[in-house]
Amino acid sequence: MRHDPIPLPLAKAPDAALELLDRERLIRRWQCGSDSFFWRAEEAGLLLPRHIRGLLRYAWPDVFAFEGGPPPPGLEETYQRDLLTAAQVARLCACSEATIRDEVRAGRLAVRRIGRVSRFVPAEVRRWQERPTQRRRRRR
Repeated sequence: MRHDPIPLPLAKAPDAALELLDRERLIRRWQCGSDSFFWRAEEAGLLLPRHIRGLLRYAWPDVFAFEGGPPPPGLEETYQRDLLTAAQVARLCACSEATIRDEVRAGRLAVRRIGRVSRFVPAEVRRWQERPTQRRRRRR
């Protein structure tokens, strides 16, 4: 499904609640991306660009939709922070990347998908760290 860009009216300034992001900001947020990455995502209708006075920008609701869906109610601001890679999460949590991948597969750690890569919201990582873990039985 392909979406055509939705131009915002030029007579009015964009709604203050509708913060617009440029590609550089999204590349910094995702720690990945290139012009061809954006072009493919836009062509596939996965990332909706907005043309504002000749500039190409993206709105948060469209970015969240591209990443896999809107944030939980009340967490919009925390979900707007830059995302972490699996390696960064592993370092923060003092565990291996394999452990992080296992937790994602098990559904215990929330993940955002940027194309084929996984990125993590810092608030979700903190919440995952604070959960009580089940102690594994020791092998004797």
